[in-house]
Amino acid sequence: MRRRGVLVPGGRGVWQWERRGKPAGQVLFEVVAADRLRLRYRITTDDGEELKDYRVTIARTPCHLGGTRAWFLCPCCNRRVARLYLRGLFACRHCHRLSYTSQQAGKADSALDRSLALRHTVGANEGPLTMGADWIARPKGMHRQTFARKLGQIKQADARFMEALKVAARL
Repeated sequence: MRRRGVLVPGGRGVWQWERRGKPAGQVLFEVVAADRLRLRYRITTDDGEELKDYRVTIARTPCHLGGTRAWFLCPCCNRRVARLYLRGLFACRHCHRLSYTSQQAGKADSALDRSLALRHTVGANEGPLTMGADWIARPKGMHRQTFARKLGQIKQADARFMEALKVAARL
């Protein structure tokens, strides 16, 4: 919203989303004052439609090089946040008890993600179980020392992944 320039008085718009290819809901938003955002939305569930209409406070903080940055104040805990999430009502991650994917990942998942990210930097699209690090070819234009360093990092990440798999297999 901030990037689109709609967080100014009179700014308005619509968000829509689908479930199984059918319209499931929409949110109408309108900035009614410099510090107030009005949210009106209808959620379609299996039981019918539910209408909501409430206001969210917008807080502004000064930026170091001039101007201000807009923040939402969570309607539940009054915390200053950049994003609000809809789960029946709009609230922050803390109030909805949402976690990041990396917080739920185990050691094997983290090691695999690291290995795949490093492999992507050298143009390899295969994972450690299908292509060993020694089979990765140096991309055209990449310096040999850079490739050797990245290959060493890939081997370390692969070793961590394989060790995590061994530990998981013992459980």
